[in-house]
Amino acid sequence: MNNKFLLKSVLLAILGLTISMNGWAQKPTPKPAPKPAPKPRTNVPVQGASAGSSTSVNVGAQKINVKNIGREPGNYAIKVRIKGFKNVKLYLADNFADKQYFRDTCLLDATGTGTFTGAPKLQRGMYMIVFPELNFWFELPVTDDQAFYFEADTSMDETKIKVTGSLENEAFVKYQTQRAINGRKRYELDQQIKMLNNTGNEELKKSLIAQRDSIDKFDSKYREDYIAQNPNHLLTKIFKAFTNVKIPTNPNPNDSMYEYFYYKNHYWDNIDFNESGLIRAPQGLLTKKLDDFIDKITIQDYDSLTRAVDVAISKTKPYTEIQKYFVQYLTQKFQDRKIMCQDNVTIHLISKYYCTGQAWWYDDTTGKKKMCEEATKAIPTMCGKTAPDLYLADTAGKFHRLYQNMGKFTIVFFYDPTCGHCKASIPIVNAVYQKYKSAGVKIYAVSSEGKYTEWKKMVKENKDLHDWLNVCKTNENYPWPYNRYYYNIQTNPTIIILDENAKILGKKIDEHQLDFFLGSLLFEKGLIKEKPEPPKEKPEEESHSDNNTEGTLKEN
Repeated sequence: MNNKFLLKSVLLAILGLTISMNGWAQKPTPKPAPKPAPKPRTNVPVQGASAGSSTSVNVGAQKINVKNIGREPGNYAIKVRIKGFKNVKLYLADNFADKQYFRDTCLLDATGTGTFTGAPKLQRGMYMIVFPELNFWFELPVTDDQAFYFEADTSMDETKIKVTGSLENEAFVKYQTQRAINGRKRYELDQQIKMLNNTGNEELKKSLIAQRDSIDKFDSKYREDYIAQNPNHLLTKIFKAFTNVKIPTNPNPNDSMYEYFYYKNHYWDNIDFNESGLIRAPQGLLTKKLDDFIDKITIQDYDSLTRAVDVAISKTKPYTEIQKYFVQYLTQKFQDRKIMCQDNVTIHLISKYYCTGQAWWYDDTTGKKKMCEEATKAIPTMCGKTAPDLYLADTAGKFHRLYQNMGKFTIVFFYDPTCGHCKASIPIVNAVYQKYKSAGVKIYAVSSEGKYTEWKKMVKENKDLHDWLNVCKTNENYPWPYNRYYYNIQTNPTIIILDENAKILGKKIDEHQLDFFLGSLLFEKGLIKEKPEPPKEKPEEESHSDNNTEGTLKEN
């Protein structure tokens, strides 16, 4: 597809990119209603060190405790009173990325009072005081002041919350109280407007709408004032992070892509990466921003995606939870995608960050060694690279170089002659080859498992193979040429498509997708006239249990 067309499509998508500020961060809330409880989990795999990893790293003369990244020395003591409770357990939970986790518990006494306490200090972020039944909670920022008093009651009325001992929480509660008042007024006006929809009293309806609009303007102004008066508060940093970058007027009307490139280049401008508390912002703020940057802003080819992950990671500060999360999350994201050629991004992330020690939190020597070995083996057959040459013999013992048997496009087909899936795929691949060989397509088929006798028998008896260039090592005892291992074959069959210069265009292609993939390449080159139709989805029952298990590049 034309890159300019793709960029314009992305630009249109940009216009819809917003992250809801969920009431307290954007618009006045309606009548206060019960909130569904988060389901905090007791394990915190991202926050702590990985299994087998060290607990500290040296940064110059300073030693950083990996398990306590973001936790300053000292104690936290958050005294809580919830009127209406007595002799029950209360929970302290935090947002982390797009999930929530338990951090502490305390037992309320007969007056509904208890204290969350511990050492070292808590990491910065938005936390939740969660009710015993996990069905309601109060939000509060945890920043510099971590010894304070919080009071509320079971009615969940935000106007009744009291805080002393934390200037930032006192400002937050004041802000929430005013917004709750605004929200109630707006809710009441909304109900009255709905009741007037069928009465025909347009004059009164217009008056009520004007009152509602006035509340909205007041609420917006109130938020702006909070930001101006409290520039260093966590809530202010969250407000700004939720705000999309404003695109200025295009200075060159002839540049149709100005808006796209401006937005992409300034995408992270409103994120203050010096504020570590943003990793604990509500609604998975940073996760959503990261996903949008990768999935919606970036063109989905492997080179663009590789540059994009580096740009995102480069914005983070070293030895912070945000940096750790970005590297871990992006590595897992592309590993899980299993989209052809996007493993280039996974290999890049592992090679650049894990294998060079930049993944400072990860010191599982055995795990890292295995992961880096697999990444190194995968590098020669990354999409876009020139495929390693092969020099193997046919059943008559005659040698054939891959580079001397290239077509306009070449199917390199690795298979095991005893593999059931391979046997089932051969007639499908052959049908595609026969369909397109007149357009310049060739096939180089490699028996990859060294089963020499079985291979010779199969080539002789299987008519679908008679028109192929079939190669293997010369006999049972002859060692495999070194270049064969560059292909890192982990499952059979494996199909790789090369152009006439041996550049890898596609790999690990499903045989049912081969016709469309190869036909699309031929159509784009003008070698066939009819544009191929996308294949129908493969039936679920077509699974093959005799496949080799494909290797993975995992952190844990």
